[in-house]
Amino acid sequence: MRTRDIAGPMLALLLSALVPCHAASTGRLPEWVCGQGVPPLFVDGFEAGGVIYREPSGGSGGVFPGAVSRTVVVGGTARSYHLHVPPGYPFAEPVPLLLALHGGAGPGMANTASQAVRDAWAATANAGKFIVVAPVASGSGGGWVPGTDYAVMQAVLADVAAHYDIDTSRVHGWGFSAGGHVLHDLALRQRETVPDIRDFAAYAVSAGALLAHACASPADCSTLLAQAQRRIPVNLRAGSSDPLLPHVQADHARFQAAGWGADAALTVFSGGHEILPAQLSATWNFLCRFQRLPG
Repeated sequence: MRTRDIAGPMLALLLSALVPCHAASTGRLPEWVCGQGVPPLFVDGFEAGGVIYREPSGGSGGVFPGAVSRTVVVGGTARSYHLHVPPGYPFAEPVPLLLALHGGAGPGMANTASQAVRDAWAATANAGKFIVVAPVASGSGGGWVPGTDYAVMQAVLADVAAHYDIDTSRVHGWGFSAGGHVLHDLALRQRETVPDIRDFAAYAVSAGALLAHACASPADCSTLLAQAQRRIPVNLRAGSSDPLLPHVQADHARFQAAGWGADAALTVFSGGHEILPAQLSATWNFLCRFQRLPG
């Protein structure tokens, strides 16, 4: 397979505050990249789908494969995080990356919740050949503290890309419950020194709601979506008996009203406020198709 590799400083797009960045756009990958259909017989550019855009971070030196824990230092404080590296790594091409945010964990349980999310995604990551990275929330109640944790997430993404060969055009986000609330805020806004809409190719939220954190009122949510830098693909999921289901359904209606169309998908599954393996696999089937292209 022929690829277009982008040279330059490692992590330039992840650390967007350091480099002027034009508006990104969304690309849709050929189906065979995500295991659907048959690759072109000749991948020299003459057949459709033969040339794939990639942005390798070129990182090396990380432990692989399997469950790994690493530490970054942010503001003088050491912060642990957890990742899963699929068997067979390193591959011939740079790998996608999924930032996975756990829900409210309870006092003293954030590290356990981070590992549980990492492990829940392991089988899907093995099949899809991508790396999962799960930061640990810093709140005393096991929840996220944006003023602290956003900068940690950025440092974590940079550390992973420095130690593993990541395709930085295929950085995706997923969040459960409180992690989903936070991910809406990250993926729909542009900020400096934190992961934002310029970094993510697409994102998914399981039982997360816009009104819980990203916006303060229905009108504020509509404004946020109308002013978003791009219509970043989003997959919304909730169980049929999840108390948050009405909020997730309302969010889907807001995305549709803002013009997202098929790039905002809603799935209601049989279950409650929970993470189910089949839902993770289906979530990756949605996310895998997208990449972030430079403006």
